[in-house]
Amino acid sequence: MSIGLNKNICVVLLAMGGPNSTDDIPKYLYNIFSDRALIKQPGGPLFQKPLARFISMVRSSKVKARYNLIGGGSPLLSWTKKQAEQIEEKLSQSVSGIKCVVAMRYFEPYIEDVMDKISNEEYDQIIFLPMYPQYSKATTGSCFDEIKKIQKKNNSVYSFIKDFHDDSNYIALLREYIAANKKEDDVLLFSAHALPQEFVDDGDPYVDQIKTTAKSAANGLEYYVSFQSRTGPVNWVGPDTIETAGKLLDNGKSIFVVPISFVCDHIETLYEIDVELAEKLGEKTKGKIRRMPMFNDDPRFSEVLVNLIDGVIKQNVSA
Repeated sequence: MSIGLNKNICVVLLAMGGPNSTDDIPKYLYNIFSDRALIKQPGGPLFQKPLARFISMVRSSKVKARYNLIGGGSPLLSWTKKQAEQIEEKLSQSVSGIKCVVAMRYFEPYIEDVMDKISNEEYDQIIFLPMYPQYSKATTGSCFDEIKKIQKKNNSVYSFIKDFHDDSNYIALLREYIAANKKEDDVLLFSAHALPQEFVDDGDPYVDQIKTTAKSAANGLEYYVSFQSRTGPVNWVGPDTIETAGKLLDNGKSIFVVPISFVCDHIETLYEIDVELAEKLGEKTKGKIRRMPMFNDDPRFSEVLVNLIDGVIKQNVSA
């Protein structure tokens, strides 16, 4: 940052959350499937929570087995906290009172609990930054709605960073990762978390933003876009990642998978891509599929986020 500020500013990193251990899985699944902003269960709002409880009970053992394969819990909170620490350290060089915390939508630390704490503190500005590069009302929108529902009246200026899907620094870092890890003959397969088709039909920009990010990050290389993580009795956007990878392999391609809607490792990368792809597609994947490492605690990624936050702080100063 180029300016010094005598301000108290809190940055809140927002993410979906994940079970910290296998014991947390039933509660985590219930929280997800009971949110109609994310998945609309059949039967209307009245049946949403009963169905969510039933689904969480039925799916828990299967999901636990998957988490046991990646260490028994999600590393999402740990990686996000490390980014928060780096952001706070970097911003502290130019902002006198800076705090960076983590809040999760579907598991601890819950947005509501974090908001209760920071709303009672003396902050001039609170900046909310989702760890979703692309905006969807099912993810970022759901987080923002939750914040606005529980927002307390105080003197803080609330600022929301909606997305960074086409941010030049983010795209440059993706290109660096691709260049450093992709083999010459690999085609790029950008894999994003799926979204219910209903959201897209209603005008959600997520899929278009995914395609924009992929095209920019590919930078002229051969690439494909697919979607993973389909759960629940709804119609999801496609094409499916496993089906797309299978077709590319059948056509003699070797694949470099870029998890485009994720910024750190969790179940979608460590299990769905690293384990499930090979399980579903069998022998033909050997030596033919590789995955881009995630940003995790890379300080270059925290620098991307700091630049985004810096822009919002400067905007508020000049307003």
